[in-house]
Amino acid sequence: MIVCSCNVFSDHQVRSVVVKEARRPRLSEVYACLGCSAQCGRCAHAIKRIMDERPGSVHANASLH
Repeated sequence: MIVCSCNVFSDHQVRSVVVKEARRPRLSEVYACLGCSAQCGRCAHAIKRIMDERPGSVHANASLH
């Protein structure tokens, strides 16, 4: 699914960045790893949701309780 229509990247691309990082990356680091920067910002919430799905994430663990 396309997450960002300005930079045209998908949820799969965001997940690939998130799983490579030893820690939860900052939003700006996700954009940088994908070779772009935030434009309109409408995709920020979707990217943060994907980062929260990462195993070991505080938000991912919170949904289990």
